[in-house]
Amino acid sequence: MSKPCDQLPLFADGDLPLAESQAFGKHLADCAHCQTALTRHLQLDQMGRRYLERHGPITIPWHAMPRNRWFAAGAALVAVALGVLLGVGGVGRRVSSPEPALWAGTSRTLEARVTYPGADQYRRPAQALMGGGTPSATASRPLTVMSELERRGDLSQLVAAYLTAGPPEPKNAKDLLARMHAERQGDPADVLSDMGAAYYASSKNQDPAWALRELREALRLLHQALELKPTHLQAHWNRALVYRDLGLPLLAIQDLEAVEAQETNPAWRAEAREKRRKLADVTTRQQRWEAANSAGAELVARGAQALDEAMRYADVPMMRRDFYHAVRSRTSREDVLALLPLAEALDAKAGQQTVLADYLRSVASRDFSRRAPLAEAYGRWAMGTVEPSGKEPLLRTFLASNEDDITLGALVMFSPRGPDSEYAEKLITLGNSSPDPWFKVLALQERADRSRQKDRYDLALSDLRQALELCTQEHLVYRCTEVRNDLAYVSGWLFQLQDAERFAREGLTQARLGQWEQERMLLQALGSVARMAADVTLGRAYFGEALLMGGGKELARNIHENLAHLAIKALELDVARDEINQALATGLPLTQHGVAALADIARTRRAAGDVEAVQQGLASDPPVTEGQHAFVKSLQGRFLLEADPAQGHALLVDAIEQATRAEAAASVAGWTDITAQHARAYGFTSLIFDDARREDFATALARFGSELGFDTPGSCVLGLTEDTERQLLVGRGADGQLLKRYLPSRTERMPVDMTDVVPPDMVKALRPCASVDVLARPPLQGRSGLLPADMAWRYRALAVARQPPVGRGTHLVVNEVRYAEQRNETPLRWTARITPDEDLMTLTDLAATPSRVLAEMPKASEIDLATHGKVAPGPKSTYLLLAPETNGSDMLTEELIRKMKLPKAPLVILAACEAARGTTALHELGSLPNAFLAAGARGVVAATLSIPDEDSSVFFGNVRDRLRAGSPLGTAVRDERQQWLQRSASNSWVNGVLVFE
Repeated sequence: MSKPCDQLPLFADGDLPLAESQAFGKHLADCAHCQTALTRHLQLDQMGRRYLERHGPITIPWHAMPRNRWFAAGAALVAVALGVLLGVGGVGRRVSSPEPALWAGTSRTLEARVTYPGADQYRRPAQALMGGGTPSATASRPLTVMSELERRGDLSQLVAAYLTAGPPEPKNAKDLLARMHAERQGDPADVLSDMGAAYYASSKNQDPAWALRELREALRLLHQALELKPTHLQAHWNRALVYRDLGLPLLAIQDLEAVEAQETNPAWRAEAREKRRKLADVTTRQQRWEAANSAGAELVARGAQALDEAMRYADVPMMRRDFYHAVRSRTSREDVLALLPLAEALDAKAGQQTVLADYLRSVASRDFSRRAPLAEAYGRWAMGTVEPSGKEPLLRTFLASNEDDITLGALVMFSPRGPDSEYAEKLITLGNSSPDPWFKVLALQERADRSRQKDRYDLALSDLRQALELCTQEHLVYRCTEVRNDLAYVSGWLFQLQDAERFAREGLTQARLGQWEQERMLLQALGSVARMAADVTLGRAYFGEALLMGGGKELARNIHENLAHLAIKALELDVARDEINQALATGLPLTQHGVAALADIARTRRAAGDVEAVQQGLASDPPVTEGQHAFVKSLQGRFLLEADPAQGHALLVDAIEQATRAEAAASVAGWTDITAQHARAYGFTSLIFDDARREDFATALARFGSELGFDTPGSCVLGLTEDTERQLLVGRGADGQLLKRYLPSRTERMPVDMTDVVPPDMVKALRPCASVDVLARPPLQGRSGLLPADMAWRYRALAVARQPPVGRGTHLVVNEVRYAEQRNETPLRWTARITPDEDLMTLTDLAATPSRVLAEMPKASEIDLATHGKVAPGPKSTYLLLAPETNGSDMLTEELIRKMKLPKAPLVILAACEAARGTTALHELGSLPNAFLAAGARGVVAATLSIPDEDSSVFFGNVRDRLRAGSPLGTAVRDERQQWLQRSASNSWVNGVLVFE
C-alpha cells in the first residue's frame, strides 16, 4: 500500500487530482521529509531549466514554467506558510522584507547596482582569479526563497536576486522588469535603472557585437531613469559603468562624481572614488599627446637642439608628420643630417628599413645656397607665423623652385583647395611620384576629397579603400587613422552606416595609441553615425565626450550643431534652440549642417539674427555642383517658407526642379547624386507640410505621387509623412473622398508598429477598397500594422507595374546556406514552389555566397531568398546572411543590391527575419525591398518580424500559388494571412508580412 509520501512526484508535477492534491498539501504542512524532498525535486527542475537556457534551443524563464507545475509548488508553499502563520497567529502580507539567505554573501557578482535596498547594501566586488576570470559564486539562490518571492509578488527583490544573489541571470531579470514596467509596478525610475543594470549584466562575457548592443540599450534606459529622477544614485553608478565600457571615460567620471556627492555609505563612496581615479588615467593620454605635440613643434623650430625630446615620443604616430616639417625647415646639410637618429627610429617603427633615412640623405645633398631661404620660409609657415595673405604668394615661390618636398608640404598646409584647383592637382602629382608611401596615401586622400567636393562619393570611397590598404601595409598609423575617419564620413554620406561605424571604431582604436586630437575626431565620427541611425542617446554620449576633450571653437561649433540635430530627432526643440545658440556663440558661421538644423528650429522658435546666420552660413561654403546649388536653395526655401511664403515656395519649387535634373544627369553617367536627393526630398517635405498648413490637402496628396514620378491615384490611396514636430496622413477613400489628419505639433514620432496610427474614420473609408496604395515617405516605409490584417494593401514606390519577359523563366532559390562557423547559425529549411514552365536554379551550402547570389539574380524571373536576416546593432540596417567568401565576407547588403540590374523583373520573396525593416534615411526609401525595386524587381514580399522557416515556406508558397491563379500580390498576401490567423492566433508573425511594388 502506498504511503502519502509516495505521492510527492505526482504532486510536484501537478498530476494529482484536485482532492488528492489538497489532501497531500495538508500532509506536506506537517512532513519535514516531504518538504525537503520537494525542495530537492524543484532544485533538479531548476538545474534542468538552466541547462536548457545555456545549451538548448529554447529559453524557459524561471517565472514562466508550466502553470500546473507552479500551481502545485505554490500550493505546497502556501500550505507550509499557512502552517507556520497559523502557529504564530500571523497573517499574510505583501510588504517586501529582505530574505537573509539571498543577501548573506560578502562579495557581489555584479558590478552594477540594483535599487532593492536589501541587495544594495555594500558588498565588495568579486575578486579576479590569478589565472583569469572571477570565482564562481559560493552562494546559490535557495529555490524555496525564490518561490516565496514569486508567490507574494515581491518582484523587486526577485529582480535583485536574479542580478546579484549569485551569478547574474539577466534574461530572467529582464522578463520580470518588462512585466513590472507593463503593469506599472514599482517606482518608474527604479525599474528603468534596474533594467539598465540587467542589460549591462547581459553585455558581459559576450561577443563584441552583442555586448555593444546591450550597452546601448542599457545607456538608453539609464538616461530615461535620470530624466525622471536626475539624482537617482544607482542610475548614475550604472551609467558610469556603461560609459566606461563604451570607452567614454570623461562622461563616466562625471557620473561617478555625482555618486560621490550623494552617497552616504562610505564603502560605496570609496569604490566610486577608486573607479574615478582609474578612469582619470585618461588624462595621461592627453598629457602625453600634448607633450609629444610640443616636442614636435620644438623639433620644427630648433631642429637637432630638440632632438632628444622628440626621440622620447618617436612612438607617437604624429611624430612622423612633425619629422617631415622639421626636415623641410632646416637650412643646412648638417642640420638635416642631425635628424638621422629620429629618421631611423621612425623607419624601424614602420617596419621600413630606410625610407625616411634615404629621404634625409637626399635632402642633405641639395644645394642649400638655393634651398636655405625656402626652408626658412617653410619653417615660418609650419610654425604659424605667416599671415594668411602671404601664404599663396609663398606657395607660388615654392612651386617655381625644384624643391618638391617643400612644395608638397606647403600644398598640404594650404587650404582651401577647391576640386578643380591647380594646387590639388599638383599635390596629387607630387604625392604619386614620391617614393615614400606616406605621400602616396596623402595623394589618394586628396583625390578622394576632390571627388567628394563634386559629390562623387562613389569615387572617393574607392580611393580611400585603396589608401587604407596601402597605409595598413606600410604601418602608417597616423595616416591610417585619418583615412578611416575619411572613410567613416564618406560611408555615412552614402548611408552605409554599418561600414561607417566600423571604420570609425577601428580609427578610434588606433587613435588611442597616443593621438588625442584624432581620438576626439573619431568620437565625432561615431556620433555622426549614431545621429544618422537616430540613436539620440548614444549620439549625445559620443559628442558629449568629444566636447569634454576640448579642442577650440570650430570643434565646439560642429558638436553643438550635431547636438541640435539630435535634439530635433528627440523632438526637444527648446534644447535644439539652445544648442544652435551655443554654436552661434562661437562666433563662427554655421556650416550647411547647422543651417539645416536652424531651418527646422526657426519654424517654431525663430530668434533675432537667424536670417543673418543662415545667410552667413550658406555664403561660407559656396556650392560647386548643380545638386549642391539645389540643396542650398532647398535650405533657403525651407527657412523662408514661414516668414516669406511666396519666396520660400518659389525657392523650393526651383530646388526640386534643379535637383531632379542633377539626379537624372548623374544617373545617365552611372552614379548617384546624393546631395541632389537630399535637396529634392527636403523640398517636397516642406511643400507638402505647407500645403497641409494651408489646409490644401488635395495638393499635398498630389505631391506624394509627383515625388515618386506618377499621378497619385484618385481613390484607395493613403499618404503619410513626418517632419520634426509635424505629422500628416492624407488619402482618398474608396469613393474618392478626401481623408486627412494633420498634427502641426506632436510630442512623439510615429511608432515602428503602426497599429492604430490610421484613425478609424480613415480605415472605414478605405475598407471597401480591393487594395490600398500606401505612399509612405522615408523613413516611414516598411512598418507593419498600418492597416488592419483583413485589408489588402501595399507600399507603392513604382510608377508603372513591371512584367517579366514572356516565355520560360528561371526560379532562383537560395536556401540551406552553410554559414561561417563563428556565426553559430542553423541553416534554414525551405521548399520552393516551382511550376513546369520554370527552370530551377538552387544555391545552397557553401555555394550560396554573396558574389554567387549577386551573379545569378539577374538571370532570374522569380527569386526566393531563404536565409537569416540580421540587423546591424548600431545602424539597425538589415542585411542577409550568406555563406562566407574566401575573404570572409558573408553579408548581402542594401548597397550591393542597389548596384545590380534585374532585367527579368523578378518577384522577390525575402524569407528572412526583419528583412522589410526600413532605414532611418530621410532622403530615399531605404530597405532591402526598396533596393530590389531600385534594381528592377517587379515586387517584393518581406516581413518586419522574426519568421519561422518551415511555416514561412508554406505561407510564401501559398502566396505564389494564389498569384499564379490570378490574384494581385497584395490580395494574395491578405487572403493567405487571413487563413493563417483563423487557423491559430500563434501565427501572428504573418501580420508582419508586407508587400512592396
